[in-house]
Amino acid sequence: MTNTKDDGESRTPQQIAELFAIAGREVEAIEQLTGCVAQLHEVQAAKAQLASLTPAEVRAALEFRRGGIGEAQ
Repeated sequence: MTNTKDDGESRTPQQIAELFAIAGREVEAIEQLTGCVAQLHEVQAAKAQLASLTPAEVRAALEFRRGGIGEAQ
């Protein structure tokens, strides 16, 4: 049995090794994706909470942030 690409050409051992390397990164990719999904859920929850703030709360938070930014400079 020969190992061929979809176009009928033979794969070199180097190309096959690269395929193993790519396939071996599956767990890492899943972990990264899981982290991104968790971060997205956190962002969505924060946005939902921000949407429920009163105008006074928003003004107070903006003033607080401006004060903190000014102190850092």
